[in-house]
Amino acid sequence: MNNFRPPSRPTFFSSALTMFLFLASCGQPDPSERFKPLVDGYVRAWNTGDFKGLEDIVSDEFELRMSPRFEPVRTLDSLKISITYWRTAYPDFHIDLDEALYAPNAIAVRWTIRATNSGPGRQPPTGKSVVVPGMSIIHVSLDKITDEWIASNNLYWAQQLGFTLAPPR
Repeated sequence: MNNFRPPSRPTFFSSALTMFLFLASCGQPDPSERFKPLVDGYVRAWNTGDFKGLEDIVSDEFELRMSPRFEPVRTLDSLKISITYWRTAYPDFHIDLDEALYAPNAIAVRWTIRATNSGPGRQPPTGKSVVVPGMSIIHVSLDKITDEWIASNNLYWAQQLGFTLAPPR
């Protein structure tokens, strides 16, 4: 007498579902676990002007591209010069990260800059504050930031400083 009974459908189905969910959870690690420390260290350099450890998270061949023309600022040393320039013209320069989306090789960040133009820059200081939202796409390779593309409203920034736009004559 044979006591073998094939598994019922619900048992087979639940076993298959369990196996599928197990295998699906064994996929790639969450990119935010790998990239959030890079973004946090990068933003810390902008917010403080302290470059300690920046070479550990930013590639030597880094490119920074800012709207409106997106002409690249190349190399880690040029990035440090750019950060120093902005922090000189805006000594209280501060970036708040409003949202970050992490992908396998890139991060999309929505941010807000708050700063007061109280230091020397391209024009004499206005003493006025700005609050400017913007977005960045940051690319990563070999666990280092390789570039950042920044888009923000430069006219809105300038208007907060007191500049006006005049129509052509």
